Amino acid sequence: MKFSIVKLLSVSLLTLSLSGCAGLFIAGAATTANLVTDTRTTKEIWNDNNIEFEVAAITNKAPYRGNVRITASSYRGTVVLMGQASTEAERRSFESEARKVAGVNNVHNQVRVKPPLSVSEISKDSWITTKVKSTLLANAELNGIKVKVITEDGEVFLLGLVTREHADIATDVARNISGVKQVIRAFEYGDEATVKAEAAAETEAETVVN
Repeated sequence: MKFSIVKLLSVSLLTLSLSGCAGLFIAGAATTANLVTDTRTTKEIWNDNNIEFEVAAITNKAPYRGNVRITASSYRGTVVLMGQASTEAERRSFESEARKVAGVNNVHNQVRVKPPLSVSEISKDSWITTKVKSTLLANAELNGIKVKVITEDGEVFLLGLVTREHADIATDVARNISGVKQVIRAFEYGDEATVKAEAAAETEAETVVN
């Protein structure tokens, strides 16, 4: 089985505030959607899943248990924390603990200091994620490009290995979905050849496994 390792070219976290959009939400666990092709190797996917599991376990430990509702999404060791904490001190402390998890390279803390989301808000966020996913899949310019989509309290998080052009296209798609309050980008950027090579390598790996 042949796997390729991609050099991280750059990572950006860009928040695009939107006007005139009503608020919609999700909770319990952030809603995730994988699009078209996952360019990570099997080992990278396993490592990211383990990171998410380890970060989730932190929420069950003192002093966080019962005081925070935080989820994490990891992409090649770049972790985005989302959810709610009761105090700023808890928010910062949780980030420190997450950085200690094996395999974590970077942490973007997007946890908000506010009460946990309601079931209704969770359902609304789930709908947003589904809508963003289906719209991205229908976009011919993103054919074969993998973008991970997560929605938390009306905020849409976009992750993956993409070109800057693909990032802008995906962002424009997400920001025009009803209910989206803002789009937060946490992409790895590569040139088009690198992005396509990674997609091809992952396809080869999946063929061998299957």
